[in-house]
Amino acid sequence: MTQKRSKFLIVILFFLIIYLLIQAEPIFAHEKEGPGTTVIHMTQNGFEPKEVTIEQGDTVIFENRDTKGRWPASNIHPTHRLYQDNDIEMCGRESKTIPFDACDVIPPGESYSFSFIHAGEWGLHDHLSPNFKGTIIVLALESYSNREPSILDRLWSAIKSFFRIVLFLDRSDDRFASLSGAFKVEIEEFDKNYNPSISKSSQEIFTDKSSLFSYVKKFGANDTIKQLHNLEYNYGFAFCHNNAHDVGRFSYALEGGEAFQKCSAECHSGCYHGATEAYFRDRGLANLIEDLALLCDESLNAFFSHQCIHGIGHGLMAWADYDIHSALKNCDQLPQGSESCYSGVFMENIVGGLAADSGHFTEYLSDDPHMPCNVVDEKYTGACYFYQTSRMIQIFSGDFSKVAAACLEIDPKYHTQCFSSMGRDVGGLNPTNNQNAIAACGYAPEDLNRITCLTGAVQNTFWVAQGQDQALSFCALLNDSDEKDACYTMVFSRATQIIETGDFQNFCSKAEEDYVSQCLEYF
Repeated sequence: MTQKRSKFLIVILFFLIIYLLIQAEPIFAHEKEGPGTTVIHMTQNGFEPKEVTIEQGDTVIFENRDTKGRWPASNIHPTHRLYQDNDIEMCGRESKTIPFDACDVIPPGESYSFSFIHAGEWGLHDHLSPNFKGTIIVLALESYSNREPSILDRLWSAIKSFFRIVLFLDRSDDRFASLSGAFKVEIEEFDKNYNPSISKSSQEIFTDKSSLFSYVKKFGANDTIKQLHNLEYNYGFAFCHNNAHDVGRFSYALEGGEAFQKCSAECHSGCYHGATEAYFRDRGLANLIEDLALLCDESLNAFFSHQCIHGIGHGLMAWADYDIHSALKNCDQLPQGSESCYSGVFMENIVGGLAADSGHFTEYLSDDPHMPCNVVDEKYTGACYFYQTSRMIQIFSGDFSKVAAACLEIDPKYHTQCFSSMGRDVGGLNPTNNQNAIAACGYAPEDLNRITCLTGAVQNTFWVAQGQDQALSFCALLNDSDEKDACYTMVFSRATQIIETGDFQNFCSKAEEDYVSQCLEYF
C-alpha cells in the first residue's frame, strides 16, 4: 500500500470518528448531589475507626485528638503516591487542590479533610508513625461521572491524533502518553533536561532527582539501584530507600511493566515500591489479571518471568501495608506465576518489613525462626520457607549450622524449599568465595538436602552471563559425583536462559572435560 493511499484511508477514518462522536450521546459532567462526610479521629492509638466505607465524592475529616501532631497520607510510605489526582502536583504549594496527603503536621485540636473521587480501596498511614494504618473504601457510583471526558475533549483528542499521524509531525509528546497528569508532566520535564553524559560513578543521583532520572534512562534501573546501594553508607539508608522509590517510578515511566523485572531488592526494595506506586496509581488493582501481560510479557522465558512476577509480589506487599495475608490473596488473582508472586511477598516481609530506617513495619516476623511460615495458610508454606532462611540468618547471627538444624525441624515435605533457601543465602554471603559456600552447605545432611543447598548456592552466582566462570568453577570444586552432576545440571539449565546464542560453544568449553558433551546437549 502506497504512503499516499495510506494517508487517504486515515483521513476517511478520521472523519468517520468525528461523525460517530457527533452522533454519540453527550456526556454531561455532574457531581453526586449532597456528598456525605465521615470523621476519623487520630488518637494516641492510631486511626479510629481504622476502616470506613464511603461513596465517590464523600469527604473524610481527620480530627487530631492526640496530644501531639499527626500527618495522615496515602500509602505507600514515605512517598504517598498511590492516591493522587491526575491533574495536580504532589503537595504543590501553588495549587489549592492537593493529593491525599496532609503535606504537613496537623497540630492537636485541628483537622484535615479530603474528598475522595476515585473508587477503590485506599490504604493510609500516619507519616510520623507509619505503624498507624487505616483503609478508605470508596464505593463507585454510576451517577458520578465528573471525571469522564466530554464530547469536546474526545473530539479535540481525535484532532490532535489525526494531525500527528497524517502530517507525520514530531511524536515526542506521545513518548509518555500512557502516563497521567502530574506524573506525566514531571517525567516530561526530567526528559527535557536529560543529561546523556552523566557518569556511571555519579554521586549526584543521591541528591538531585534530575541526575537520578538521567542515570536511570542511560544505565537502567538495575545499575542505578546498585550505585545507590554503594552510596547509601555515605548518605544514609533511608535516603537510599526514598531515591529507590523514584528509580522505580522513572523506570516504569520509561519502560512500562519491564520495570518489575529490572528492579532489585537493594535499598529495602524501594525500586519495587516505586514501580508499584506508578503502576497502581494509573491502573488500579481491579485489572491486575488483565494487565499481567503488560507487567510480565508472555514472551519472557521462565527465568525472567519469575523475576518479574517476584517483583510484583514485593510491590503487592508494600501496597497492602505489610498485611501478608492480604498480599498473598492478591497474588492468587494472577492466572499464572502465583508461586513467584508469593516469593516476592515473603522476601519483602523480611527485607522491607524490618527496615526501620525506611519506615516500614511488619507484624509477621519475630524471634521464632519459623514465623510467618507457621501462621499462613498451608498452600503458602512452601513458598514461605523458600525465603525464610534469610530471617533465620538474622536470628542465628549467620550460624549456618543452626539454620540447617531449623530446616530439619519442619515437615520433611518443605525441606527442599528450606535448604534451597539456605543455599541461596550461602551464595549471597559468599559471592566470590566458592569454597566457603560449599563448606557452609556442609552443615546440611549428606543427602538430597545438601545437594539442594549446593544447587541453590551455585545458581545464586549465575544470575547474569558474567557469572558463568564462577558457576562452572563452583561445580568443578565438588568431589561427590551426585553433587557435581546436580551442580552442572543446574548451571547448564540456567545457561540456556541467559547465555547469548553465539556464546554456547565457548561456554561449554569451560566445563570439565567429562561434562562438555552434556553441556552441548542443552543447546
